[in-house]
Amino acid sequence: ETRKDIFQVPDFVGDDCKAIASRVRGAVASKRFDVFHKSSADIITRAVFGVDSESGEPKKELRMKANNLVITSVDIQTVEPVDSRTQESLQRSVQLAIEITTKAQEATA
Repeated sequence: ETRKDIFQVPDFVGDDCKAIASRVRGAVASKRFDVFHKSSADIITRAVFGVDSESGEPKKELRMKANNLVITSVDIQTVEPVDSRTQESLQRSVQLAIEITTKAQEATA
């Protein structure tokens, strides 16, 4: 019976990807950029799997209620904003930070 459940949802891959993406967006929206930049893999993993209330560690799996699909790992290939304006703003910020660091190093040299 439970093995059949996975196929009871017509687009289970798409639905499950949307659900996971929603969890990630929610977690990321609550973090400052510098915090997210330093800990993105941990933040994303905790968002996807949730956190064990006793240990404070990420749970080992995510079971989708609609179809009993079990997710046991995530492969984070890239982390970039979807919005082009945000992407451009981040690129300018990174470039500015590089310029400031370079000028500070030149000044002390």
